Amino acid sequence: QHGRCLSTSAHLCSGQTWRQSYGLPKGKTEYGPLTDLPDWTYADGRPAPMGTRQLKRLKERKELAARIVTLLEEVEEGKQVYVQNLQQEAENVAEKERRRLKPKGKQLLLQKSKQKHKNETS
Repeated sequence: QHGRCLSTSAHLCSGQTWRQSYGLPKGKTEYGPLTDLPDWTYADGRPAPMGTRQLKRLKERKELAARIVTLLEEVEEGKQVYVQNLQQEAENVAEKERRRLKPKGKQLLLQKSKQKHKNETS
């Protein structure tokens, strides 16, 4: 008695890995001239009406483009917030430095002499 073998793994996906390794779509009909262009035109040159799948692909691509634009705007907004945070942090550091207690007496004289010595050597 011979039993039938049923394989549930798709180890050969019609060249899917090969196509992906060459930068092509996974499936043969995802995009390309045979998928995107109309099947026929009128004899006088007018374009044929778009098919339902073609309209669906067009709608999906428009939605994807809108999503990309939205995400890019969010990235730009994030960059601006980051730069503003850096500027705010720099202002905070400068404000802390400005409010810091100034040296007095011997410390002031030592500091001035160090600065004078640096200026003479430069």
